[in-house]
Amino acid sequence: MDVACGREVTDLHVFLQAWLTGTVPRDAATFARFGDVICDSFLIISPLGTITDRAALLPEFEASHGVLAPQAADFRIWIENCRCVRSLGDRALVLYEEWHSLGDATSARLTTALFERHPAAPNSVTWAHVHETWLPGHAPAAGERYPEPAPG
Repeated sequence: MDVACGREVTDLHVFLQAWLTGTVPRDAATFARFGDVICDSFLIISPLGTITDRAALLPEFEASHGVLAPQAADFRIWIENCRCVRSLGDRALVLYEEWHSLGDATSARLTTALFERHPAAPNSVTWAHVHETWLPGHAPAAGERYPEPAPG
């Protein structure tokens, strides 16, 4: 399960970059790559302390398709230092760094993610919980909207 979780972390973030830059189609079949791996009880805690559940996250992220299309050549997401912290039966806790760059600006967050085994999912795991915090010295200077939910 450790290998499957690491592969899922990488694969999903490749998808996130493609979705935000609009380099994949905006249709239900493509978006299913995201929605189908998010557990019904999913929660994400952003680096700013915002708690978002699946019901709020999915429409917000679906609407973000192509928002970075004009900067697609300058935007990148990558993962470093991904490792499984603990495996317990059908669950695994993974720790990784998520890096974003847009032009000359780079930010990074430290993320813990709880995965659950799900044989029908692309990498046989689904996302149950995510908690992010800025890496010291790598918070964005002017704030960062994604994956933050829209205000209001």
